[in-house]
Amino acid sequence: MVVTAWQETPYTIPLIVAAAITTISAVYIWQRHRVAAAKTAALALLAGAGWVVGYALEQAAADLHTKILWYRVELLSVIIMSITWLVFTLQYTGHEKWVNRRSVVFLSSIPAITLILVFTNEYHGLMWSRVVLTTEGLFVVSEFVHGMWFWIHTTYSYILVLSGFLLLFQMLIRSQRLYRWQIIALLLAAFFPMLLTLLNLVGLYSLAHLPVAILLFPVVSAAVAWSIFRFRPQDIVPVARGAVIDGMSDGVMVLDLENRIVDVNPSAQQVMGYPPSELIGQYMGKVWPEWSQIELNDGVQSDKEIAVNLKDGQRIYDVRISPLTDWYGNLISQIVVLRDVTERKKAEKLLYESEEKFRTIFEHANDEIIYVDKYGVIVDMNKRFEKIFGYKREEAIGKNFAEFGFFDKEDMARVVSLFRDAITKGETIPFILLELKRKDGGSIFAEVSTRMIKKNGEIEGILSILRDVTERKKAEEKVKASLREKEVLLREIHHRVKNNLQIISSLLSLQSRYIRESQYTEMFKESQNRVRSMALIHEKLYQSEDLAKIDFTEYIKPLVHELIRSYEVDPDKVAVRIQVDDVSLGVDTAIPCGLIINELVSNSLKHAFPDRKGEIKIALHSVDGTIELTVSDNGVGIPDTIDFRNAETLGLRLVTILAEDQLDGDINLIRGKGTQVRITFRG
Repeated sequence: MVVTAWQETPYTIPLIVAAAITTISAVYIWQRHRVAAAKTAALALLAGAGWVVGYALEQAAADLHTKILWYRVELLSVIIMSITWLVFTLQYTGHEKWVNRRSVVFLSSIPAITLILVFTNEYHGLMWSRVVLTTEGLFVVSEFVHGMWFWIHTTYSYILVLSGFLLLFQMLIRSQRLYRWQIIALLLAAFFPMLLTLLNLVGLYSLAHLPVAILLFPVVSAAVAWSIFRFRPQDIVPVARGAVIDGMSDGVMVLDLENRIVDVNPSAQQVMGYPPSELIGQYMGKVWPEWSQIELNDGVQSDKEIAVNLKDGQRIYDVRISPLTDWYGNLISQIVVLRDVTERKKAEKLLYESEEKFRTIFEHANDEIIYVDKYGVIVDMNKRFEKIFGYKREEAIGKNFAEFGFFDKEDMARVVSLFRDAITKGETIPFILLELKRKDGGSIFAEVSTRMIKKNGEIEGILSILRDVTERKKAEEKVKASLREKEVLLREIHHRVKNNLQIISSLLSLQSRYIRESQYTEMFKESQNRVRSMALIHEKLYQSEDLAKIDFTEYIKPLVHELIRSYEVDPDKVAVRIQVDDVSLGVDTAIPCGLIINELVSNSLKHAFPDRKGEIKIALHSVDGTIELTVSDNGVGIPDTIDFRNAETLGLRLVTILAEDQLDGDINLIRGKGTQVRITFRG
C-alpha cells in the first residue's frame, strides 16, 4: 500500500485559491452566457483550474508516486486547455464554420496519443524517461527528464495556443476602436502565461521557485470574464460587424469630410460598377455621377430617392446619409446607405392597382357590404347595400349605424353585445342570421359575416358582408312546416302500430284462456311477451323527440318489469341488475335486441332459479362503434348436452337467428356459475 506524504509549501494555499477563483469564473461564464464561444471559454478555464490544482498538489506531495500522479493531471489539463483555447478563438473571431466534428477529431489526434502515452509511460518512457527527487531548502522537488513525445506534445500545444493568439491579433488589427479593448484583454490573458511557461521549458525561469504563470490564472479568468460580459462576444464582435456589413443587400459606403470614399461593401461596388481598388480614395462625384442628384445640407442628408441606370435596367435607390462623429460630437465621416427600393415601388404600384380592383369588386359584389369603425360609425358601403336598404352613401357615411334602425330592440341588444365582445377579444363574429329593416319599412332576412380589421395589432374597424336569404328563409319555413306534418304522421303511425300489437297481445291472452294444456298456455304467453316487447319499442318511439331512435335504458326497465309480472316472480326472490350505457338504437336494431332480451330474461325467470333466490344482469355497452349486449344469471345454468344453436326450444334458436341474421353480430354462450350470453354487433 502506497502512503502519501505531504509537505507544506508557501504556494499551496495561493494556488488552491487561484484554482477556486478560476473555477468560479468558469461556472459563472457557463451559467450566464449561452453563446458557444462562452461555453468553450468556460471549459478552457476549467482545464486551467485543473492544471493549477495538479501543479499545487504535485509540489505539495513529498513522495514520487503522488508527484507523478498529479503531474499526469497537469498534462491532461494542458491537453484540454490547448484544444479548447483554439476552438474558443475560432468561435470568437467568427470562424465557427471551421469548428466541426472532423476538425475537432483532427485537432484531438495528437492529444489523444499523448493521453494514452501519459498513462502508459512506465512501459516506454516517451513522456518522461525518469523522475529525480531533489531537495531545495526544506522541500522535496521533482525533476522530470522528458522524453521524445513530450516535446512533440509541447510543440503541438504551443502551435494551438499561438494559432489562437494570431487569430485574435488579426482581429485586433481589423477591428473598430469600440472592440479593441476586449481583444487586447484576451491577448494579454493568453500571452503572459504562455511566455512564462515557455521560459520555464527552455530553462530561463523556474516555476518551482515562483509559479507566477500559474498564479496568473485568476487574472486570466477575470480578463476572459470581463471580455465576455463587458463587451458580449457574439453580439457585437468585430467579425460579426464585418460579416453583417459585407453580407448586407444594402450598399454601404463610408465617406470622409471631402466626400472621398474610405470604405465600400460589395453591394455598393455592384451599384457603382467599380472594384474597391478603383473606388477607395476617389471623390464620390467622380466615380458615381448620380451623386449630383443628392443635395447635402452641412454634409448630412436624411433621405433621398434617386434613379440609377444599371446594365440590367433602371433601379430606384433610397439613399440615406448619416453622420459619424467622434467622442466630442465632431463630424469625422459620413455613412451612405443605398437601399434598392425598385421592388417596393413596383409593389406600391401593384397595391394601387389592387386597391382599384378591390374597389371594383366592392362596388359590384352581389352581397351587401358595409364597413364601420370601432365606434360603429359607417365608413363605407357598396352599391348593393344602397339598393337593398334604400340609403344613399352620402346620407349614411359618418353616422352611427344604430341611428338607422336596422334592427329591432332584441336584435339590436344582441348585435351590440356581439360587437362589443368581438372588439374586446379581437375575435371574428361567426355567421349570424338577422332580420333587418329597410328604409321603406320592409324587412329582409340576411346572413351576416363580420370580420375585425386590424392595423398594427389594433382593431381599426369592422367589415360586415350581408347575404339576402329572405327567399331561402321562406323555403326553410315551408320545409319545417312539412316536416312537422310528417312528424305528426309518423307519431301516429307508431302509435297505431303499437295499438295493433297491443290488440294482438290481448287476443293471444283471450285465446290462451280456452287452452287447458299448460304446455300450450306457456307457448301463448311467450308469444304474447314477444309481441309486447315489439309494441313497447313503438310506444317509446312515438313518445321520444327523435322518431328514428329510442333511449334503450328507458326501454329495458319497463320490459323487464312486464316479464317479472307476466311470470309472477317475486322481486325479492329474483333481483335484476341493469347496466346500460347512454345508447340510442334505431328501430331495426332495437326490435331484435328487445326480442333477444325478452327471450333470455324469460328463460332465466322460468328455469334458472328453481325454488331459490338469484340474480339476472343485463348489460349494454358501446365502445368505438361496437355494441356488446350481455344477459347473465347465477342460476343452475344450461346443461352441457344442449347446443344452443340447434336447440329444440324456439327461444334459444330465435336468439341465435336474431343475433346472427338480424344484427349481423357474434353470439357466445359462457357456461359456469350460471349462464352468460354475450352478443356483439356494430351500432
